[in-house]
Amino acid sequence: MAGKRRYEVVTAGDIIKSVSNWVVDVILVIALALTLTYLFGTRVRMEGSSMTPTLSGGDRMLLNRTKGKILPIERYDIVVYHLPGQEGVYLKRVLALPGETLQIKEGKVYINGEALPDSEYTRTLAYAGVAASPVTLHTDEYFVVGENPDASLDSRFTDVGNIPAENVLGTVWIRYAPFKNLRFLN
Repeated sequence: MAGKRRYEVVTAGDIIKSVSNWVVDVILVIALALTLTYLFGTRVRMEGSSMTPTLSGGDRMLLNRTKGKILPIERYDIVVYHLPGQEGVYLKRVLALPGETLQIKEGKVYINGEALPDSEYTRTLAYAGVAASPVTLHTDEYFVVGENPDASLDSRFTDVGNIPAENVLGTVWIRYAPFKNLRFLN
């Protein structure tokens, strides 16, 4: 007895359901890709030497937009921000957080009257600027300083001052170029 052929009946409704499932899957993948690109794919290029030795002129990084929006910005994070009325973005390290009082005395950084422990980020700051006297931050401001303080225009200067949270675009997440210096930056 010869084998019987079986035929499956496919209706127009089955085809529509299959195509609809495929379209929904494609839309979800595109939405996920756009979300991830927005949150972690914004590219930033370092100009100048204000963040030497961590970052050098020409370094390229990706921005983490969740920091400052969803997750809190922490002390020593490298923030990317813009200044109203000026072109471009700036990269600096956060020394003081919202609501804290900062002062720079004899080259040391004090937060709420306590000296920050010595670290690579709290090298002697010869010029205290506005922080020679205590600077109390509002609940939506950050005090930022470049790692190369002699070549950095930062919160110590009245032209910059405290950085409002609304001006912060996010934090530097990963340096991807030059490739030999590829690394995550916290």
